[in-house]
Amino acid sequence: MKSEVIKRLCALLAGMLLMICCAGTLGEATETEADGREADLLDIWQQGEDGDRTWITAAVQAMDGMLVTSPELLPEKTESLTVSDGQKEWKIEAVIPDSTGAIAMVFYDISRNLPVRAPWAMMPFGDSVQASTCIARYGNENGGRTDRKVLSAATLRWRNSRVLLLTMEEETPAGAAVLNARGELTGVVIAEYAEGLNRVMAMPVEEIVRCMTEAGTLLTNLVSWGDPPEGFKVTTDKNLITIDWSGMDLPEKKEGENLYLILADTANDYLNFYPAETETRVFSAILPPGRVYISGILASAESPSELPERYEVTVIPPAQRLTEYHFRPIRTAVAEMPADAKDGDVPTPVTEVTEELLRSGRAYFYSASAYEVEDKTDGETLLVTLTDPEGNVYRYESSWLYAPEYMQEDVWFIPLTDSGLIWSLDQSGYPKGEYQMAYYVDGELADEISFELK
Repeated sequence: MKSEVIKRLCALLAGMLLMICCAGTLGEATETEADGREADLLDIWQQGEDGDRTWITAAVQAMDGMLVTSPELLPEKTESLTVSDGQKEWKIEAVIPDSTGAIAMVFYDISRNLPVRAPWAMMPFGDSVQASTCIARYGNENGGRTDRKVLSAATLRWRNSRVLLLTMEEETPAGAAVLNARGELTGVVIAEYAEGLNRVMAMPVEEIVRCMTEAGTLLTNLVSWGDPPEGFKVTTDKNLITIDWSGMDLPEKKEGENLYLILADTANDYLNFYPAETETRVFSAILPPGRVYISGILASAESPSELPERYEVTVIPPAQRLTEYHFRPIRTAVAEMPADAKDGDVPTPVTEVTEELLRSGRAYFYSASAYEVEDKTDGETLLVTLTDPEGNVYRYESSWLYAPEYMQEDVWFIPLTDSGLIWSLDQSGYPKGEYQMAYYVDGELADEISFELK
């Protein structure tokens, strides 16, 4: 992303966050003048090479210049997306997922003109809001809008966030705006709920503002938003990143310094680094989806602890659900191996995870799944992730195999200690709170679980 784009994104976020801070409450912060414009959704389109357009979704305006929607609605490649109000179009400049992968913030340039539709004022879905007076509004490719009544509402914890669990009168798609009786935005539908009829999860506006704050911190705290180093190339395929610096003039280093390739997850409080002065100057890694990464070359005499002056910013989009070969998870859990285990023993899933178990060396990540294949299929990637309550993500890479002899119940497990997933936590300590674990096959989400350390 170019520096002028980032300046606009920072200005947008700074303006919104300033209103929030000055007003003191979310409701006051977002009750701004709409200049006579009626509030409504905007449409996202994908432009084809032949000039044709494909409607993607109608998205909620969090503010002029930024939309909020479910990342599952967006294509993997977002370079050809545009925003439309039915009269004008704007090119999408950046798509930034939040740290949980629950929502995507879509930025477009409003420096020349504003949409004819205004953003809604925001109001938290508090105790004073009667669910039966609320609606969810979504759109279609013809510019039409449909309202569905909310029958009841509850809250639950999902991916370490508070979300609304809504029961609707009829089926309601992800991306819909949840509006109260005064027409104020209280949330955005992000996914269908697995249990029950016409039940959906919605991200409340308080969480949306938190996500915007995270994005603002990311954009404003980076040392430079200049162009990446010449000859430094980054490509992605789903969650596989490949970095090639073979055509780059390496930066100068002082005596006692080494050159390192930096690959940093912007939400983590640690850096990943690798030797850069190698014979083969191409590096690949399987990364957790729904995150923003920075890569570049840095000279350092010690283990690197800062970002290089020039770098590339890469967004790995949130993963789609794994459906290939009719894949379906049976059981995903943290499991315990007996202290006197012998070769061939299988760990037993536990109902409660404790720090004592994690430190014992007998904790395993356990998976049982089913699928349908006629022939053996290998060569696909496997990624297992652990996210701590502070948002740091730790990962383990391997390979995945589909095989007919395992397809009724494919059971596998990896030790958390030997895999490196908890090495850092063993050293620094385990923060209390909710942890998430997930595994991805060829960049698609196979299953996820959570547990709490009290």
